[in-house]
Amino acid sequence: MADLKGLCAGLPLNPLPPPRPERDPNIPHAPVRNPCLLHDQKKLALQNALRYFPHHLHTTLLGEFARELNEFGHIYMYRFIPSIDLRAYPIQEYPAKCTQAAAIMHMMMNNLDHRVAQFPHELVTYGGNGQVLSNWAQVSGSA
Repeated sequence: MADLKGLCAGLPLNPLPPPRPERDPNIPHAPVRNPCLLHDQKKLALQNALRYFPHHLHTTLLGEFARELNEFGHIYMYRFIPSIDLRAYPIQEYPAKCTQAAAIMHMMMNNLDHRVAQFPHELVTYGGNGQVLSNWAQVSGSA
């Protein structure tokens, strides 16, 4: 996913991008959430996260998503942070069927720019709790 066309093509599933062993220390990160979820609530959160992926990938992703939920209090799906530089590209460069769709992608990419976003890897734009999307799977699915 090294260009806008790749980003807009959807989630990279074959092959999956490699897991990220840790958060990038050079990027500011959102504070760890402490949701105090019960076992059934954690199970539901994991089921909701896995719904973006074909069943055959659930075993591969389940442990990673559970670790994110336990460690950060949220499932960000860091593995799916695009390798493309997240910034606002000229609107004509977006592979969209109409200008309105390209404009939405343009706004999302601007808000995810590490020079603009407060906590870019947690999709928080500014103000501490304004997320562009909930997780990185939604970025590839929306763009």
